[in-house]
Amino acid sequence: MTARDDTRWKKILREHDERGNRFRKSYQEKSELLVRELAPDIEEETLVVLREIGFTFIDGLLKKIEKDRHALQAELDSLEEKLTTELGHEPGCLGAELEKLSGHHDALQPFLKKCFAHPRFDELLLDGYGTEAYKKKIWHLSYYLDRRAAREIEKMCDGRSFSAIRSEAIQALEASKVLKERIEALKLKRKLRAAAEKRKRTVQARLESHKEIWLASARRKLLEELESDTSRFLDKLLETAPENAYEWRLNKELLAENAGLWSRFLRPAQEAWQSGKRASSDLLLKEYEEFAESLKRFDRPRKPEESVDWKGIIYGGRDESL
Repeated sequence: MTARDDTRWKKILREHDERGNRFRKSYQEKSELLVRELAPDIEEETLVVLREIGFTFIDGLLKKIEKDRHALQAELDSLEEKLTTELGHEPGCLGAELEKLSGHHDALQPFLKKCFAHPRFDELLLDGYGTEAYKKKIWHLSYYLDRRAAREIEKMCDGRSFSAIRSEAIQALEASKVLKERIEALKLKRKLRAAAEKRKRTVQARLESHKEIWLASARRKLLEELESDTSRFLDKLLETAPENAYEWRLNKELLAENAGLWSRFLRPAQEAWQSGKRASSDLLLKEYEEFAESLKRFDRPRKPEESVDWKGIIYGGRDESL
């Protein structure tokens, strides 16, 4: 393929894709207009009309909507009760209590760190050194090693007796453990409260926009059902929403036709060209361009202020009812 041929094919493919994108965008816009006209709300009167047209997604829809609303309200009530009782503290109170307990816990740590800086302090505590529970005798070598370690610890703690150091350390360890457990419990409570408050806001927002959420869902299902079996609804649609139904059908067919040109002509033409079958490629490309030319009549105007009279193009100014 020469550079000239490559440029030509890129231009053809680009124009085809751009036209397809415009048709797709127009189809999406017409779809939105149609579903909004068919389903302006989700009241009983609207659903009756949709049922008469033939849509099945609305079967039991009002019951589902009401069930969902009740479930959300029940969850909201449960969250509010939980925040009032089980997670009773306000965030500010939780923070203040955490700060207070953390301060008490932190105040104990310097003394404990100083004691446990000696490698044998925990061993002396476990052996009960300085108490009646201490079992080592004066003739044991370990007795003298323990006594020397105790003297070193006393020097580290400003000359206080080991028994006083031991007593204070045990109290500090017990208090530190209780405080740490309390701090962790408050942190968990704060986390659970934050999660509950976040969920509460989500549920409240869903309740406030409950009808809008279900309306958007109904419109999506309406379009899905309509696209899956257009012919079943078309006649009644043209009676119920003639203008928007007509525009929607036209744009749906244009989008499908443009996609069909790619599979029927353009892709085989490109493959034939790449395989060196130029005659076959040219023939397919000529057919593609003939069909594409008819689609171009429905493509958007080049200038935004221009408009296209689709019905005039299709019916040539004749009364379309004839």
